[in-house]
Amino acid sequence: MTVRILTAAILGAWIAFSVAQPAAEAADLPNTNLKVSGGNRTSQLFRHVYGPFWSNDLMEMTEGAITADFASIDELGLKGPEILRLLKLGVFDISHGTISYMAGEDARFEGLDLSGLTLDIETQRAISEAYKPVLAKRLESAHNVKLLTLAPVTVQAFYCREDIGGLSGLKGKKVRVFNKTMADFVEAVGGVTVNIPFAEVVPAMQQGVADCAITGTASGNTARWWEVTSYLYVLPMGWAMTFFGANVDSWNRLDASVQDYLTAELAELENRMWAQAAGDVQDGIDCNTGMDVCDSGIEADPKMTLIEVSDADRALHGELMQSTVVPRWAERCGSECAMEWNDTIGNVLGISAPTQ
Repeated sequence: MTVRILTAAILGAWIAFSVAQPAAEAADLPNTNLKVSGGNRTSQLFRHVYGPFWSNDLMEMTEGAITADFASIDELGLKGPEILRLLKLGVFDISHGTISYMAGEDARFEGLDLSGLTLDIETQRAISEAYKPVLAKRLESAHNVKLLTLAPVTVQAFYCREDIGGLSGLKGKKVRVFNKTMADFVEAVGGVTVNIPFAEVVPAMQQGVADCAITGTASGNTARWWEVTSYLYVLPMGWAMTFFGANVDSWNRLDASVQDYLTAELAELENRMWAQAAGDVQDGIDCNTGMDVCDSGIEADPKMTLIEVSDADRALHGELMQSTVVPRWAERCGSECAMEWNDTIGNVLGISAPTQ
């Protein structure tokens, strides 16, 4: 309940700011139209935060000066991993993407969201702020992308068809993952990993292609994963960190006043996304299981059963993160990358990745 009160307070403050501030500046902004791509429409971030921002709020706040041609990746027929390449090419002016999808391009992006690295959203934000300059520098130098925001979807959990009982029950199970660090973790406990795009998980589960699948507590709810799974196991597997980025050439063509306006508004949007993600952790659990009031998701029918996380599983979770997940990532990323990580994220958490 405390999280919900805090989230409401943050959202209320943002609304007051957005109504009071931009109107005086709107008359000075030149007419600007942006090509913007978002993530998946079922995401709570899309539905409640950045979808309305790009579709309507920005136009209203600027009295029509700034408009956006905005669509989700599912509307555009995209799966997600190709977003960085399309943004680099200038197909979009601004895009929303999932950080870990870019790990194939550069393992640095994976370092922000290693499975089991942080167990609460406050710590995740602390390491995100520490690592943001590393990501911003790499995005611009290697991909011609200006980093605008960093925010999570929400905590990532296991949706399973059968009762796995706990962490050991994943042994031999086919588990849908969407990045290498999740694969490292699942394989370390004896699971078999399968890569399935988010939009294809429901039919895959129906056909037995996967026994369990990982996504956010709220994301799986609004995508109706409870129709094909019966058990929810909330052992944190990351936060599905996302970003908004701009093609550098597109950004540089914008009038300086538009750049300044968007920079300020996107900073506020970033705060709203973090607040939404915080509230979605428990709300996703409640909507899936019926344990408490479902505030912004879908009341699952049939309801899922929550598998309790034991102290032994928490201990093993932390052990595997440090013994397997971090070292495997450091090997993929290289010594220079690991040293950057140690100076930023590692310094916040008090742990070190091997540098050789």
